[in-house]
Amino acid sequence: MLKKKILLILLLLGGVTGCAKKEVPPVVEVPTVIPPRVEERRDMAPPQARVDDQELARVLREEREEHKRDQRQEREDWERWRLYGRSTPPLLAIFFDYDDFSIREDMWDRIRRNVRYLLENPHVRIELQGNCDERGTNEYNMALGMKRALEVKKVLIKLGVDEKRISVVSFGEERPLCRISDESCWAINRRVDFVIK
Repeated sequence: MLKKKILLILLLLGGVTGCAKKEVPPVVEVPTVIPPRVEERRDMAPPQARVDDQELARVLREEREEHKRDQRQEREDWERWRLYGRSTPPLLAIFFDYDDFSIREDMWDRIRRNVRYLLENPHVRIELQGNCDERGTNEYNMALGMKRALEVKKVLIKLGVDEKRISVVSFGEERPLCRISDESCWAINRRVDFVIK
């Protein structure tokens, strides 16, 4: 009987100490925030954030002018590229078809013009720089660029330019003029430049 009483006392003590009373957090009222009126918001903005209409109009006008200048420069660059590539004027670049190193029919007038200049200026030495568009492997494009430069060199020699005045190099796809991936851009990058040394 004593054991039962001790056990009952232990159970009662364990129940009392085992269950702690939970604290209930106090109820806090959330204040309602009333947004400031439009006039107050303007006054709250830092001075540098406020832009008046005249300043905004001036900035927009400058941006439009800069955009026009950029477009004009792009057109001028494009026209120069179509004539010279990276050639030294008045020498003209020779352009090629995709994956080809034979001289195109429409390039013969350019070659004759370049030969005429070189024959009239026998002291001028040139470097023929072969270029390709970005398609193909680097190794393939380096070889194709060299074939293009050598083909132009062969034609120049046949037309009377001294071989000692001509050196060749290939840049493959490493020196594009135009960096957009489309046919008009690739066509500008497939060329041989005549660079005066």
